[in-house]
Amino acid sequence: MREIATKLLEETEVNKLPSLPHVLIKLLSACRDEDVSFDTVTDIINKDAGLCAKVISVANSPVYCHTRNLTSFKHTLMYLGLDTIKSIAITASVQQFFSKYSSHKSKFLKDFWKHALSCAVIARSLAKLTSYKCAEEAYLAGLLHDIGKLVLENNAHFDYSKIDHANHPSEELLLIEKQHFNISHDELGGMLLTRWDITDSISDAAKFHHADIEGIQEAHQLTKIINLANKLALNTTEQNNSPFEYAHRLFDISESLINDMVSNANEEVSKVARSLNIDIGNDDNKQIELAQEVRDIAYSEGSDLPLEENENNSIYASIQKCTMLLLGIRKSIVFTYDKNNNTISAPHTQALVENNFITDLTIPLNSNSLLSKSLSNNSILDSFTTKEPGKLTVVDQQLIGLLKSEGILCIPVKQHHEPMAILACAVNHMKCAELNKNRNLLITFSTQIANSIEESRNKSATIQQLVDDNQSLFITKAREIIHETNNPLSVIRNYLQILGKKLNTNDPAQDDINVIKEEIDRVGSIILRCADDTTDSNETRNQKLNINEVISDLNKIFESSLFSTHGIKSILELDENIKSVALEKNSIKQIITNLIKNAAEAITTDGLINIATRIVNVNGRTFIEIEIKDNGPGISENILKDLYSPVNSTKGKSHSGLGLSIVKNLIDKMNGSITCRTGKTGTTFNILFPK
Repeated sequence: MREIATKLLEETEVNKLPSLPHVLIKLLSACRDEDVSFDTVTDIINKDAGLCAKVISVANSPVYCHTRNLTSFKHTLMYLGLDTIKSIAITASVQQFFSKYSSHKSKFLKDFWKHALSCAVIARSLAKLTSYKCAEEAYLAGLLHDIGKLVLENNAHFDYSKIDHANHPSEELLLIEKQHFNISHDELGGMLLTRWDITDSISDAAKFHHADIEGIQEAHQLTKIINLANKLALNTTEQNNSPFEYAHRLFDISESLINDMVSNANEEVSKVARSLNIDIGNDDNKQIELAQEVRDIAYSEGSDLPLEENENNSIYASIQKCTMLLLGIRKSIVFTYDKNNNTISAPHTQALVENNFITDLTIPLNSNSLLSKSLSNNSILDSFTTKEPGKLTVVDQQLIGLLKSEGILCIPVKQHHEPMAILACAVNHMKCAELNKNRNLLITFSTQIANSIEESRNKSATIQQLVDDNQSLFITKAREIIHETNNPLSVIRNYLQILGKKLNTNDPAQDDINVIKEEIDRVGSIILRCADDTTDSNETRNQKLNINEVISDLNKIFESSLFSTHGIKSILELDENIKSVALEKNSIKQIITNLIKNAAEAITTDGLINIATRIVNVNGRTFIEIEIKDNGPGISENILKDLYSPVNSTKGKSHSGLGLSIVKNLIDKMNGSITCRTGKTGTTFNILFPK
């Protein structure tokens, strides 16, 4: 196998490793700018694994005396210089231009690009959360973890991109690779990065990113970060363990916090895709064929096409298609009205809106824009017949430039005299005159658009209500089951405690009793994780929360699980004057859960945990204080000196030793502070958040 791998690597020309053409075009355009900054170039290159590989390969070649010790990827680019980077960009583009490019290769590269960037972004977040020394190293390792796939794709003897990667679980894909190449992409990637003399931690992370959890429990932290990030980016179940189980076992991170992390990564990748004009889920050739089919149907069946949406098509994209088929207008954009802010803006779910200008554009309804005037006055307006054609606003002129047209025609969409949307159509002078002659058609079309948008919104609201109702029912049932399950667990544990006291201290059965008690505690911990409320959506993540309600809800869960199995009583002293605060709900839950779990595991007998909230004044500033106090044996001096640093856990292999480190990172992220007082009579943590 080693000989085959060596042959594959020798046949691999690094400058032929494929990249998405979208990224190459962006890089070439940047390089043509004489005043381009290294930040701009770095931002483009570190979004694509193929380009990163080319840069690292050159930087670590004997010609450049190796750059292994450079502190960051940006420093590597600065070391090489812009002239070398331009040469790399041009060479890569020429090689790609003359290479075979097909629809399945396009899909492979888009899927590869999306997964690599998602893994990189998640890895960086995990690194920051778990206090890894260099978050950007984690990002680079995540971006390069699948580099072996590009080597296999570059092989001339087998069309690797034709493999249906999406429908093959990781284990199956590794077997297919070994059948055809006698080596899998993870092993090959590790060898390639080692050959480039990149850091051992990054090459090992690539080599072991498909290792099972038992094999990496004691591995280097970066290896564990990339292994988990890969699973989260795939969002699949591997080796009978969900990614959330991996997250808990490796770093003791809750499912809801992981959901936030993955959601943020998805948003960042989508934003990058839009900036590069990458349509990840779309096959361009197929879309052209589909457009031709729709055109033929329109010609054969007439123009009375319904405006409707389906799972692959938003209502706004449907409006654009019907505008083309019914009115013969090839380019149009729907701007929707926001009643709360009295503005209009373009939803992302339509063609031409992948442009940064459009996605960032918000126009006040009371502005002088042609779009605003058309919707405010409920009149069809155009840029040709306006009273002052030379006085178009800048935003109107920019929109005309974006649509690459002579002018625009604005069709207002209202229902019950209430503004809903405005349809901006790209037209030339002749087309505009033709449409203005038949305004009744435009008015009828506008009414149809209004009815379709209203129907779509009602449908979405109904679906969301059903989802919310089902989630509420599920949570209620789950909590009932958790409560009923923990009752017998508590009885069994208490009985074992009594049984242990009846036996002699040196009785061999004491060890068996301790093992059973540990397993009962582990079951209780699993049930506690199941109770974690994972229903928080992106919309509620950054909204204000009632911190007392969060603490009360968590306490109910702990009472029927963790407290019950450990014989602990809890006291809540919550200040009713504290209203909603702008804090991240899942982060607050993770903080409180970690501190309470630590307290419960430290308490031996007659446990008591007191949780309080209050408003305090410190140096003239107002803060929200959360206090968690226990009556345990206190924290030893050797642990206290590195209390918030990642440490080797004293609680066994099932604990990561990162609990308080994660707590500190989350509090810092929300501009808060944490202090600890400890002694033989117990430990108190005080957390302050700015009010």
